[in-house]
Amino acid sequence: MDYSLSICNALHDDHMMTVGMLEKLEATLMRMGRKTPPTADNPDLDRLLTDLVAIMQSEISSHFSFEEEHLFPLIEEMGEIPMVMMLRDEHNTIRPLAEKVTALVKTARTDGFTEESWAELYDLGLELSERETFHIQKEEMGFLPLLDQLIDPDDGAELEMTFAEAKAAG
Repeated sequence: MDYSLSICNALHDDHMMTVGMLEKLEATLMRMGRKTPPTADNPDLDRLLTDLVAIMQSEISSHFSFEEEHLFPLIEEMGEIPMVMMLRDEHNTIRPLAEKVTALVKTARTDGFTEESWAELYDLGLELSERETFHIQKEEMGFLPLLDQLIDPDDGAELEMTFAEAKAAG
């Protein structure tokens, strides 16, 4: 998708990076299965989980916060309160799920995976992938196109700078 505003393109690029990571996670989990935890010497899985933690921490902190603080109020002012309520509710569901997945990965880095912790990561990882991907699809189909029409180019440039600063701050 190509938007007229750079802020919408920046959010879209962020979404696509997240979806790509979640697709890799889902494919890896499905290939490995739920029953047998991976060994500690799996560099591909370690790299995937490292990338997943980084993207999820960015997603639930800077990305979600930026939308909630800077973009949702603009949409609410237009009267699109149901859309914002739905997206905010999804953020509130995804945030603790991503935090739990991140905590499981961090614990596994020091202790390795047990059958129980691997099964939990498997289940929560698939749920996170499904929920976050569906959330992004909604934003891509409704939220970003609306923003692209609503925001004037000067405000869009300022918002893009604010988003870049939020991403850099972590």
